[in-house]
Amino acid sequence: MKKVGAAVEQAKVLHWSGSWQYDDWFPEGSAALTSTHVTADLRAMGNGDVFGTVTADDHKAQVVSVAGAAMFVKADRVMLQMMGVEEPKAHVGRWTEIRRSAGTRQVLGLNLDWLAPSPLASSLASAAKATGGAKGGTSSVPSSAAERFPRPDRVPASAAPVAVVGNESTKSGMYWVTASEPHQLLGYSGLDALHDSDGQPDESGFDPVAKLSVRTENAATARGTYEAMHTAIRSLPSVVPISAEPAPKEVSETVDEECGVLCQTVTVTVSLTNRMPYESVAARYALALEALLHKDEDGYRLGNPRSVDIGSCTVRLPTAKPGTTVRAACTMGGPALRKAVQVASDQHGFVQMTLQTDATREVTGITGPSNSTDLLQKLDSHADHVLGTS
Repeated sequence: MKKVGAAVEQAKVLHWSGSWQYDDWFPEGSAALTSTHVTADLRAMGNGDVFGTVTADDHKAQVVSVAGAAMFVKADRVMLQMMGVEEPKAHVGRWTEIRRSAGTRQVLGLNLDWLAPSPLASSLASAAKATGGAKGGTSSVPSSAAERFPRPDRVPASAAPVAVVGNESTKSGMYWVTASEPHQLLGYSGLDALHDSDGQPDESGFDPVAKLSVRTENAATARGTYEAMHTAIRSLPSVVPISAEPAPKEVSETVDEECGVLCQTVTVTVSLTNRMPYESVAARYALALEALLHKDEDGYRLGNPRSVDIGSCTVRLPTAKPGTTVRAACTMGGPALRKAVQVASDQHGFVQMTLQTDATREVTGITGPSNSTDLLQKLDSHADHVLGTS
């Protein structure tokens, strides 16, 4: 396995193909977890440059990922929705940036960073310490492991399986290598290749095992792949949609309630502040207004206020540009509010009532600079390193 890892680390490009099951609540609002068959045809180079396609139930996505920088996909509405892109209909056929934290760049559960020669070599080094079988045939591999981690479709029957029982740095799986020296990596069946959005190995659901075949390709193929990636990055517009959920420190909101005359209506105002330096944010809020009555219908003060639902509405805020605050409001009222005011009033004209709003935010779109010029420079630098050019 150490020799296999050393050979992988020297590879110019690794060509992966295979499949796995992706489990998610899809379509949105579904009452049950669904399992989707996903296939991939991807080439990976260097520390994590990846280019190719991922297909789920006949829906295809083009993928271009620049190591340590950014990942973009171009897909149809269904595929974008599966990837968690908000308002997917608006981004059909457009390059969309999919933001993930470093080391957790994944598409429908497949960890793209893991596929590249350098990170994979590290995984193979860890696997060398956790092998539970030896080369030479399936007889040396526990039957339970052979059943759980079957040979990928494009891996020849002559390949030798090497079982990994797992340790603190690698998960259970099976590597497939050529039976004779020099041993070359031919495929993988296991858990390490699949990660969730938090970068943790995905071991939940129906069948989390990825079944992938791989072959090493030459410098000419790597050069052609880099040229294709270069063309894709060069086609990016200056501003692209971004699939990400902003952090609390980047976007925050305040909610204010104000009664109208005699409190027959209540105006709820939402203010959103965008602290991001480069990205613009569009959002809408689902608002549910309630009145907390500090007095019951018999005129006695309550120890715990009684809650009365007043109404609900949805407001769509203007797009918040970097460093700005935007606002939107809606007005609610009706019999429930009039009754609440009546119950909470006393003979001196005071209303013993508090208004409270539950505001649920949905980010409907983030846009930001594509930084294509910087990405092209990074990509050229990566290509020089992999290909040994100047």
